[in-house]
Amino acid sequence: MNKFSLAEQAASLQLAAYNARDIESFLQCYSDDIELLDLKTGEIFCSGHTEMRAIYGAMFNRCKDLHCTLVKRIICGDIAIDEEHVIGQAPGRITHATAIYQVNDAGLIVKAWFVREE
Repeated sequence: MNKFSLAEQAASLQLAAYNARDIESFLQCYSDDIELLDLKTGEIFCSGHTEMRAIYGAMFNRCKDLHCTLVKRIICGDIAIDEEHVIGQAPGRITHATAIYQVNDAGLIVKAWFVREE
């Protein structure tokens, strides 16, 4: 499978697990040493599965109506760029966001950058 397919597959699998609020399936999409960064500041806000489990597991439990709709996806080699609309994080609010996923040869996301419209 080429990197184009791996990037698209990884982005699709993590989105499905996110929408199912399935923390175990979600974590399986990411490398053990994953880093999640704020695109604007460059700040690493999550590093590794332990932190991801704490952050996303809590959100999955707290936000019962959480759902991310893919608006557009761009694939370029080992990178997937997703434009998204997220509901359920705050009542009555839709969050417009962009996620950029870098995928390794094993099909796991090794680094991800996020930006949200304020």
